[in-house]
Amino acid sequence: MPEQEQDEQQRRQQSDRGQMLLLVLIFYLTFFSESDAPALMSTPYLTASERLGRQRAAHGILNSTNWGDFSPHAHKEGAPPWQEPKYLNLTGFRENDGLAWEDLDYFKDRCRQWSKHAYPPQEGGNEWAHGSAKRTWQNATGTVQGKWIRRQGSAAKYRDNFNLTAVAPGVNWMGDDVDWGWNVTGSHGTVVLRLEEDDTPDSWYRETPKDEKESHTAGVAREISAVATFQEEETSAASFVMQLYGVHWPLQGSMILTTTSEKFAGIFGLPHLTPHAKFFETSQRLLNHTVDETLRERERSRLPDISNPWNPVIEGDFGGTLPRCEYILYLQLHALDHHYTHHKGFMDSSHSIIDDLERELRYPTGARNTKLPELQMSLVAWSPDCSYYLESKGPPLFPPADGQHLVGVKEEVLLSRVNYSLLVFAFVYAVQVILLKGQIKESPTPSTLNRLSFWSMSMMLLADGLVFSASSAWSVSASDGFHSALLLTFVSFMSSAIGAGLLASIRGSEPERRARDTPPATNTGTTNTTTTTPAPPPAPAVPQTSDTLPSPVTAGPPRAPSLPIIVPSDQDIDAEIAENVAVGAGAVPGLGTTTTAPATTTTLTNRPQTAQFAPVIFYFFLLILAIMVLTILSLSWPPRARSIYINTISFLYFSLWLPQIWRNARRNSRRSFSWNFLTGQSLCRLAPFAYFYLYDKNFLFVSTDYATFSILVAWVWAQLLTLILQNFWEPRLGIPFPRGWMPEVWDYHRILRQDDIESGVVVGLEFLESASSSSTAEGHGHDHRGELRERAKELRQRGMTLRNVDCAICREEMLVPVVMTGKPDPSWSMADMLERKSYMITPCRHMFHTKCLEQWFRKRLVCPICREDLQPL
Repeated sequence: MPEQEQDEQQRRQQSDRGQMLLLVLIFYLTFFSESDAPALMSTPYLTASERLGRQRAAHGILNSTNWGDFSPHAHKEGAPPWQEPKYLNLTGFRENDGLAWEDLDYFKDRCRQWSKHAYPPQEGGNEWAHGSAKRTWQNATGTVQGKWIRRQGSAAKYRDNFNLTAVAPGVNWMGDDVDWGWNVTGSHGTVVLRLEEDDTPDSWYRETPKDEKESHTAGVAREISAVATFQEEETSAASFVMQLYGVHWPLQGSMILTTTSEKFAGIFGLPHLTPHAKFFETSQRLLNHTVDETLRERERSRLPDISNPWNPVIEGDFGGTLPRCEYILYLQLHALDHHYTHHKGFMDSSHSIIDDLERELRYPTGARNTKLPELQMSLVAWSPDCSYYLESKGPPLFPPADGQHLVGVKEEVLLSRVNYSLLVFAFVYAVQVILLKGQIKESPTPSTLNRLSFWSMSMMLLADGLVFSASSAWSVSASDGFHSALLLTFVSFMSSAIGAGLLASIRGSEPERRARDTPPATNTGTTNTTTTTPAPPPAPAVPQTSDTLPSPVTAGPPRAPSLPIIVPSDQDIDAEIAENVAVGAGAVPGLGTTTTAPATTTTLTNRPQTAQFAPVIFYFFLLILAIMVLTILSLSWPPRARSIYINTISFLYFSLWLPQIWRNARRNSRRSFSWNFLTGQSLCRLAPFAYFYLYDKNFLFVSTDYATFSILVAWVWAQLLTLILQNFWEPRLGIPFPRGWMPEVWDYHRILRQDDIESGVVVGLEFLESASSSSTAEGHGHDHRGELRERAKELRQRGMTLRNVDCAICREEMLVPVVMTGKPDPSWSMADMLERKSYMITPCRHMFHTKCLEQWFRKRLVCPICREDLQPL
């Protein structure tokens, strides 16, 4: 009893430690998590009124300035006063702030060049603006990705060139020795942009054309935001994510977005960054309205809000403010291909075609069944404080093989891909559920469950739990694709639940684990109460009649009828006895409750299987949570480190059959999971990885990697090949286990020798020539007798003879090759090995067909002839 209490106390301590770890993790994620707003434990550096006052002052400058008021070119000696450089009284737009504004004209020229390449000027036109024709998507909401190269600005800037205290007074900047964030030092990398436009009427500005003239391409403007993820490929720097806000001119297909922080009032000075006066006017009027509405909402709010409504930081700050490089992005949408706008030219038909395409995407009616054009755009990103440019790779500076600028899909197309992919994944998991149910039917008894590896099933259950957690989070947070995500959540939950049930059965069927979990019987002390089983009533005398013979003289008195002893179907008698005693029944079914205890009472406790398996589920939950957190953190790692992590996790996951190979070798077992389960689970679990490793248009925009996926497939099929060899050859074939590592087990497919037969190791074998003619000579016909003679002659040349014996299960004859006395063991060929696997020899010297005895073992682990207990396969 003290040992049992000590084990119970240790289990409780482990559970308490796990719960405490979970509470600490939740506390950390709650109070130290990174979000758009400052962390709960950080100290605000500006009050709500101070921040709102600065924003109102900046809005007044935005509303009162004109085109040309910001002209930060270099000083020229002898220049007239009207050609002197001009600056704005905005944070970051002042001369003393130290930004590299002398490169602004070059940035505007690069913007015009990209637009001219996307839309070549019309004949006779001198202006880069191409008119009011709709040549591209009018709504740029979507996701694009591509490659970029870095170009250095004319003036190099370092952190020592800036006095951040003077630029943004009242802000608690980190130390001067801290490197700036979002600083790109590599020469090339990748970028992913997620654009989102607001189609509400308040986010639009439409200029009324004068004198019925054709409107300018800058006549229509609306708000747009983007989340940009930049990743360097040359250095080991981590990726960074920023939020930008700006203006989109749909008719021109141009967009300008900028960051806005404490040291750079980008959204308030954005109109002065545009490359043309018309674009300045429309963007100024649009921002005057939208910025004013945002500030009015904060002024009307009863609760003070210290956050920045145009905050560029996605992760959030903690313990101060880190200075970061500011960015200005110019994006130019490319015109749609003539294939999608007929062959009459854009000027005639593009109006209705583009409108119809976007209307069909937003409100699908099934009218069109053609492949939609991609979302393609050029990028020029300029950092005025860090002084460098990031330009997308593509024509005309680079060949098409090196890049096509930024290419992606619209949001509606991406959501359609996500829904379709989730439905396919749900179908794959439905197949996994069917395979799990089939495996449960294949393993109905403890002897068959004992063949299965606990760790192989654990790896599959861990992956199903990860998918269930991810799909649950997706279905809760996603408004679009809810039904597909919910379906995947359901089938992954079913796979996890059924897999957990099978895993619990495997854990409970292992003899070593069952012996450890079942506490021994202990005496609780003396007691005056004894439980006795009432004696059975005496058997009634059998009357003798004239029709019955008298009993013999040696016959004793009549005996009470014996109670039947019920043996479990799988011959696991120890488990049956322990279960019966735990519920208060007799050790042997049918013998009452318990035996007489004159002075002591025996108490046995057996914890329920669900209670024993609960800590395992809890540890699974913690491991799933740790993997999910680590995977989310890896998204910001350098490409090489992230690739190593993902490939390592994938390789470990697809090593799921290694524990089963080890268990087969340890138990000398040939059969474990069914072949349908092995091949089906391997294919189903490779299918999602094939989607991300091989399909370049996957919804996560993951780069393809054919070589790595080929290695994973080869590794999985190598494990399956090993299981096949274990099944058809030897479970321990080719595995150099040192002596003492593996327990001694009986070989049911041992090689038969003449010495073994003469010593009585095998019972019932007879010479084929001396066998009964009814079974050998006359029963098979002349042709078959000739084949047997040829087979016997061939075996004699190899030092073997042919014997026959009857299978006691199917009552059919078996022909078995036997090695002659003094002859060495032959080099078995594949055909001979398969013939050897066709029979089985029990430790009690009886032979049977392999299929017959395996079917017998599924119900009973005893010899069909002598009823002796046998070792499981």
